[in-house]
Amino acid sequence: MSKQSKYDEAFKKNAVSLVESGQKTATVARDLGLHVETLYQWVKRYRQTPAKRSGVASASHDTSELDALRKENELLRMERDILKKAVGIFSRPPK
Repeated sequence: MSKQSKYDEAFKKNAVSLVESGQKTATVARDLGLHVETLYQWVKRYRQTPAKRSGVASASHDTSELDALRKENELLRMERDILKKAVGIFSRPPK
């Protein structure tokens, strides 16, 4: 019997990239609903095998992943700005 993971490779790579971007491993694990040791194992695995990522197929995958992350980043910035405005409105003293 093969051991099948309930997380796909893209999810794992995105989780590792969050850690590599400077976020704390424990925080990322908690936010994604993972056990921290699982995330540590993923980080160790993907940091040890950077050569596997090279190649044309990987480059196109990285480009599409980068585009998706840019779109998500823009959406999150817009949501953040909306929340900042809402806090400003609700924190004003009543007239």
